[in-house]
Amino acid sequence: MFIQTAHFIATDFVEHHITRPIIHFPYHFFQFVTPLPPLAMTVLMWMMLIASALIAIGFLYRYAVGLFLMCFTYLWLIDKGFFNNHYYLITLLSILLLFVGGDAWGALRRRMPNKNNKKKSINYIPNWQLFILKAQILIVFFVAGIHKLNPYWLIHFQPMDYILNAKADISGLAFLRSTAVAAFFSYSGLIVDISVGFLLWFRRTRILGIVFLIGFNFLNFWLFWNIGEIGIFPLLLLTCTVLFLEPDTPARWFGRQSTNRSSSTHQLVNPSTRQPLITSFIIAYLIFQLLFPFRHLLYPGHVDWTGEGQRFAWRMKIMLKEADINFFIKDNADNKYPVPVNKMLSPKQYNNLIYYPDLIPPVAQALKEQALKQGITAPQVVADFNVKFMGVHPAQPIVLPDTDLSRVRNHPFLHSEWIEKLE
Repeated sequence: MFIQTAHFIATDFVEHHITRPIIHFPYHFFQFVTPLPPLAMTVLMWMMLIASALIAIGFLYRYAVGLFLMCFTYLWLIDKGFFNNHYYLITLLSILLLFVGGDAWGALRRRMPNKNNKKKSINYIPNWQLFILKAQILIVFFVAGIHKLNPYWLIHFQPMDYILNAKADISGLAFLRSTAVAAFFSYSGLIVDISVGFLLWFRRTRILGIVFLIGFNFLNFWLFWNIGEIGIFPLLLLTCTVLFLEPDTPARWFGRQSTNRSSSTHQLVNPSTRQPLITSFIIAYLIFQLLFPFRHLLYPGHVDWTGEGQRFAWRMKIMLKEADINFFIKDNADNKYPVPVNKMLSPKQYNNLIYYPDLIPPVAQALKEQALKQGITAPQVVADFNVKFMGVHPAQPIVLPDTDLSRVRNHPFLHSEWIEKLE
């Protein structure tokens, strides 16, 4: 996260994604989250950088985790136009780290002499703290794999075929256009997603799991780094590998002998007091993490077409839409004036507009407000919004061309009837 935040600062993330765009897309229930002034946003980024460094060295650990969690989550909640699955995962891991003794060993605090740490002994944490972090990573992989069990991925090799062709255009590697290569990437990605969490979990298969994880993430980084946003996600997953090693691994690597559990400063949780509460929390949290990614089953239509239930669900790199978008302001005389929406949005926002129909109403409302300011009475906002889906379905409108999009709304729990059915 130190690397991620440093990258944000170096590339002027705030300027390009928050300050410059004219339109922002708030999340349901978080409409109150709005951008701070530019100077305050810059200070926030540096606070994140300092907090991530403190977490890494284990100094003022929980204060730093809390500060980082608030700053980072606030940052991506400003605008769902630049939503990314790994931002959500970082927030979840940060929440869990608040309850975990992440500075129990090898941290700067443990290296500082004090009356309670004269021998600099190795400290223990309750096993549930390690368990819940491992379970979170396993769920991300496994659910992502379950989502790939669909005909587009298994039969048409989409969107991998499209991605590999784009990579071939950039790299000049013609063999990437082969159907066999697309099939290899599709099925190997599926196998890794479904199996790697379980392979890492058990000692006998852990080496194979580590080989899978390293190969998978290096391949992902090579494939996506210059054709699509993947950021630090491969590095994040590789870092999480250490969670699946035996707990005394660092001690053995550094030639330290573990102390008797009875003399450690982190005692096991007392089963008679806190254990039932902790167990209930873990069960409830993991059930939610397993069920929430499948909430799209409650909505009609294909989730990747409607976008309903698509976010926060680990549906990663399985959606392909090619769109021709033209927005218009229509006056009382049925005159239509084209509006270059791409100039009002950041490139990331515009790309997400293609994929998430729930971004259409905020765009239309902003266009209507501008039309009213320019003296157009009773303006309507319409669009020719034609989408080719998964490289299989021919282009078709996702909204009717005569629908006044400034009047439609998104509901947090109900299907949006104005989204046309996928034919």
